[in-house]
Amino acid sequence: MVKYVVIGAGWLGVRAVRAIEAKLPSAEIVVLEIGLKDYVDVNVANPRLAVDPDFVDVAYQPLSKAWSGATLMNIQEIKKVTGGEVVYIDTDGVEQNLKAGGVIVATGSVQSSPLMKDSHGKSKEERKAQFTAFREAVKNSKAGVLVVGGGTTGVELIAEVATDFPDVKCTLINKPDALLRGSSKRLAMHKIAMKQLTKLRVKVVTGDYIEDLKTDYVGEPKKYITKKGLEIDADVVVVCIGGHPNIPFPSAGALDADTKGLSVNAAMLCETIGPDPSKPVWAVGDCTMYGGRGMFADPQIAALSASILHFEKTGSTKAGPMKYKHKSGDQIPSLISLGRRGGAITIPIPNAFLGKLLKKKNMGMAYVYKKEFKIKV
Repeated sequence: MVKYVVIGAGWLGVRAVRAIEAKLPSAEIVVLEIGLKDYVDVNVANPRLAVDPDFVDVAYQPLSKAWSGATLMNIQEIKKVTGGEVVYIDTDGVEQNLKAGGVIVATGSVQSSPLMKDSHGKSKEERKAQFTAFREAVKNSKAGVLVVGGGTTGVELIAEVATDFPDVKCTLINKPDALLRGSSKRLAMHKIAMKQLTKLRVKVVTGDYIEDLKTDYVGEPKKYITKKGLEIDADVVVVCIGGHPNIPFPSAGALDADTKGLSVNAAMLCETIGPDPSKPVWAVGDCTMYGGRGMFADPQIAALSASILHFEKTGSTKAGPMKYKHKSGDQIPSLISLGRRGGAITIPIPNAFLGKLLKKKNMGMAYVYKKEFKIKV
């Protein structure tokens, strides 16, 4: 039996591994990742990667550098998660049972666009091929590029495309009247983004939407008609709406009714899946009821660490510390990239200068990797 199994090698999964290693250096940790991914996937870099595929060598650092002693196991499928056990299908198609003292679920979220967030665990080479194919499609576009959804990802992507391909017609459509829903100081951030998108000659359509457009598209020119009757021509479409928690195993009764993420308490314990406090199941990040891009990782990891330490001391999570206090996205500072020469930030006053400064050179990857993982980029 291993000490801990972490399901998912995304941002929160890696943070969970590092937290356990910091508190329990000798603990045996196995990380299960569906697919072939063996790198740290910093999703904030994906809009830049869509126009600069070679940037993967900076943005996607090896997982082996992110932790000291954990073992990565790439698998095909998670079949079942219970307190003390994970049942999975290995790369040879064989069902395996992995016993564990504790299980941490960190499977993230699924997005409508496989380009912006791949949930199938492609290798770095496969991801680079995806981004290269997209860049070529944009470069050869005749009808134009349409991005659906004016949240952080949609705004960043259309700005990256418009910056690198100024001769390609770019359109962003957003159902709400203001961009960047969930961002801190939303209306002020909307104005900054609109000003820079206008300079980039992006056509921004707000308060309107295209019914039943839910998947990316690259191909022959198509004419899309919005609910209000506006016609938009495009041969490259990226849908940046419709994300939901990724729960890749049966979890009846364990999901929050509203968010469809795993229900957890303030110790990040998912007691529906792991009701026995001597065989705990925790969950962190976008797969939980608290998930979302505006969510701070630090408070969840602090709560997880405190609960694990109590479990180590007592052999149970019963009567352990409850630490996590959720903050909604509009309480959390925003950092938006608008191409290589633009940006917006709240700290807490919205401004363009710091956004440009922090993201124009290598998207701040050197800082992120040094701060979070002690990796030199």
